[in-house]
Amino acid sequence: MTEIKNVSGTAFIIAELRVEGSEENNPLYTDEIVKLFLNDETKKVAKEIVKTFPPAKDMVKIRTKYFDDVLSTQISLGYQQVVILGSGLDTRAVRKGTEKVVFFEIDNQNTLLLKEESLKQNKISANVKYIPGDYVKDDLIALLAKNNFDFNLPTYFLWEGNITYLTKDEIIFVLKQIRDNVKNFKLSLDYFTEGVILRTTGYQEINDYRDELEKMGAPWLTGFENIDNFAEELNLKVSENFSTADLYKRYRPHSSLESNIFNFYFVCTLEG
Repeated sequence: MTEIKNVSGTAFIIAELRVEGSEENNPLYTDEIVKLFLNDETKKVAKEIVKTFPPAKDMVKIRTKYFDDVLSTQISLGYQQVVILGSGLDTRAVRKGTEKVVFFEIDNQNTLLLKEESLKQNKISANVKYIPGDYVKDDLIALLAKNNFDFNLPTYFLWEGNITYLTKDEIIFVLKQIRDNVKNFKLSLDYFTEGVILRTTGYQEINDYRDELEKMGAPWLTGFENIDNFAEELNLKVSENFSTADLYKRYRPHSSLESNIFNFYFVCTLEG
């Protein structure tokens, strides 16, 4: 499956789920751009993976809605730079961008090329700088500096669908780099509790989903039981922290939870 190997398989899965979310009768968000990156092969792969764990659909839709809202708020407050770490097939530079806000997307070269070429072919422009590289191994600060990032401007960092696949040391390393070099920032991320990583939740469905992702070379490595304590150790503040169960009730007040896993999956926003 050449295309899936050249571009992260998880990026395609998330993109397919975003398309589905956008096409619902009462969508939580609208994303007409993401389908440009997809085809019958990616749809088939995503469908097979999600069969293992159907709640993954709503988990992605809920976090997309939350991160969209936080991003819009930061832009309205005057944040002029947005950095998307491990951006995958994210479309926010098109959907949420303005002339006054510069987006910086960091991911592997093949993923960014697919995105850039697809947008060009469809004559869609965005105020975005694509930065090929590994934000852990290649030095995040150096990557940003080479692309005219202004470390003194208020910046919003989006770290969506990434930290579960990193070690705790790698997560700490990235957060310290941002904390020590960016004057004014907020950062949003999503995470599972440690119980999910340790397979102690008692829900076999989430373990099965993990197994499918591991077969694709995307093992889950890190979760957090108390994000407040973790942030405090790094001299950061948690400004928001919600379980996706709480957000599910907020966004879908007339629906019942599909799975207890929503109680183990969180989104939060940190600030320096």
